[in-house]
Amino acid sequence: MLDDLSKVRNIGISAHIDSGKTTLTERILFDAGAQGWIGSVDDGTAAMDWMPAERARGLSITAAASREQWGRHVMQVVDTPGHIDFMAEVERCLHVLDGVVVLLDGIRGVESQTEAVWEQAGSRGLPRLVFVNKLDREGADFTAVVAEMGERLACRPVPVVVPLFDDAGAFAGLGDALGGRVQWFAGKPPSAVAERIAAELLVAHERVVEAVADRDDSVFADALAGRRIAAARLRRLLRAEFMAGRLVPVLCGAALWNRGVDWLLDAVVDYLPAPVEMPRHGLWATPDAGDPAAPFCAFVFKVQHVDAATWNFVRVIRGTLAVGDVWVRGRGGASGTCATLWVVQADRHTDVERAEPGQIVVLPGEFALRTGDSLCAPSAPLVLPAPKFPAPVLAMVFEPERAEDRPRLAQSLRELAVDDPTLRVYFDRDRLLVRGMGELHLEIVADLAKARAGVAFHCSRPQVDRRETVEWVGHGEAEVRALVAGAECAAVCEVEVRPAPGLGPAAVLDDGGGAAAAAGVAELGLLAAAGLRAGAMHDLVVVVQRAECSAREPNLPLLEQAATKALEQAIAAACPCDLEPWVVFEAWCPEEGAPVVLADLAARGAEVEAVAAGRLGARVGGRAPLANMLGYVTKLRSITRGRGRVDMRPAGLRPVRRQA
Repeated sequence: MLDDLSKVRNIGISAHIDSGKTTLTERILFDAGAQGWIGSVDDGTAAMDWMPAERARGLSITAAASREQWGRHVMQVVDTPGHIDFMAEVERCLHVLDGVVVLLDGIRGVESQTEAVWEQAGSRGLPRLVFVNKLDREGADFTAVVAEMGERLACRPVPVVVPLFDDAGAFAGLGDALGGRVQWFAGKPPSAVAERIAAELLVAHERVVEAVADRDDSVFADALAGRRIAAARLRRLLRAEFMAGRLVPVLCGAALWNRGVDWLLDAVVDYLPAPVEMPRHGLWATPDAGDPAAPFCAFVFKVQHVDAATWNFVRVIRGTLAVGDVWVRGRGGASGTCATLWVVQADRHTDVERAEPGQIVVLPGEFALRTGDSLCAPSAPLVLPAPKFPAPVLAMVFEPERAEDRPRLAQSLRELAVDDPTLRVYFDRDRLLVRGMGELHLEIVADLAKARAGVAFHCSRPQVDRRETVEWVGHGEAEVRALVAGAECAAVCEVEVRPAPGLGPAAVLDDGGGAAAAAGVAELGLLAAAGLRAGAMHDLVVVVQRAECSAREPNLPLLEQAATKALEQAIAAACPCDLEPWVVFEAWCPEEGAPVVLADLAARGAEVEAVAAGRLGARVGGRAPLANMLGYVTKLRSITRGRGRVDMRPAGLRPVRRQA
């Protein structure tokens, strides 16, 4: 039980892939006493990467939650994936967290996915601490990474922990810029080194003072008078500036060797907010949020099928949920009794009797819940705001070797689609069509489906999943007649199609024409037509202007047929065009190889926006059609002799270029 919400920290660990998130989380578990061993990603023993697919590939696919005690504080930590194909996993976790620790690679610095998770957290107003990792590696440059933070993340970084080096230039310790403490990894620093360290820490201290003096005149006056500012006072002022979003405390270390992890945990306690301190927006804008005496309400942020069980991850927003309590889904259609409650440590769980505001727990059981659902007390149903997920961009056909295995394969894929809100599964002319966020995403879905279904199947090559939109306003009207029970019945539907750039999946609106029931039926027909239900139509609005039926009771099939024909007419009149997904890319290569890389990108129709030289070679940034970038990772490695790398993330949809 979490008796004091002020002692709770709900945090996520986020970063670009291969920055060391899971390694850091494993050290947090060990240092906090939550587990007696230090798991290794490379050896496949990391507790947080518990899925077989994660251990086989050495990367995080799904977010894993844990809870540990640090001093008098309880930390609920969520380790999130770093690959762009699994950004929805990050999105739904950030929806229920109160703060984020963003990792930066001490060599590679700020990367494209760093910017993505930074923006994701910032859009929710979540405070972000930064931990510069891997400072033990050759080529790591803490100062350069901090400078790059300010430039690319548009923030004011303030190092509160700085790296210390021995006479040979090796990473040998950490210094506290606020209080002057030193962690020397091997005994004590030699006297000659100690003098240099004292000077470096004084400079670091003065930079912290300078950061807070801009907002506090008394600090400015004390600094001018040459008086040293106490660490506790600096920490309090820093936290106020941090919570206001005006600066970002930066720490550092080497998670692999457990360097700096303890000071990071101290900083989580010192700087990141408790649930009771969260601004009243998002889930915490709910009336009486955080009040254990209020009617129960919780948010389902993740559903996962584990073996034969269904785990529903929920965060309690207000009230309490105890074993034996009855709950209802806010949007209706589901209810249940809380038979069991778990606190989880990755794939392990411990029974608890009750969950209170701010707590993250698992409600096991198949209740037909989905990500974004609200659970409430029966007396006070409520729908909480849910995260939005991007539409999938690639499609692949899954074809079982035996026709009789198709239902079993389809069921496994549907379960995976429940777990993953960016996965779509359809039947398209007896083909099993699966849509996902990228090549790696679909490849892992295939592995998971094979293990879950236990049947043999083949996958087609991934194809870019195009959408369709319209360029103009179009109008359509259709009438359908038929004999119903010996009498002629007529159904009429009139619709208008309008372009709506940036809307996303097509929306159907009722313009007030005809009875509400008839318009609702017409909407069903529209959704079934032209791939609207499958999300094929994008960035347009369909307005139902009239939906009428001559019979006393609306004839559903006739209205649907009329709606479908009217929609087809309207789209044809509105100049339909195809949309294709684009990506933002960032490619690194040796400077001497930049001309070849630029020529190859030009051949792919890329729009190069920036070319810069840096300590890691040439960096090329721009945008390109996703279809032209499939397989580019392999091509880049080939033309740079294995020294190039690229990061890509979605950049929306654009009209398909017409061939000259």
